[in-house]
Amino acid sequence: MSMHDVTKRFKAALGELHENRDVEPLVELFGDDASLTKAGLPHGQHGKDGARTFWQHYREVFDSIEASFSHTVTDDGVAYLEWTSEGTLRDGTEFRYDGVSVLEGSEQGIDSFRTYYDTASFLSAEKRSALST
Repeated sequence: MSMHDVTKRFKAALGELHENRDVEPLVELFGDDASLTKAGLPHGQHGKDGARTFWQHYREVFDSIEASFSHTVTDDGVAYLEWTSEGTLRDGTEFRYDGVSVLEGSEQGIDSFRTYYDTASFLSAEKRSALST
């Protein structure tokens, strides 16, 4: 399975998580020793159990979420995905934010997942205005 195939499966599995809250298609893509990290969280998750925890925690933040991918670049063993996510948080607040995810892997699946995004999107309007002054 090439990184192009892994990336296509990742996007489809992420769509399943967003629409149906089904984490298992994503978990299946990760290797037993995979590492998962995201912006602002220094200690990542590891392996299939870590992938399950990572994606469950991610999905719990949102009432509804949809991601669109603007650019995807795949090379030997690595893929870069540029995306925009939008929807509503659990409290009904609307959000929209941009980010980049990096997948590293092989025929066996994803070995490393790193994601970087605009964390300020999750601050309240009051906090954003205080930070910009």
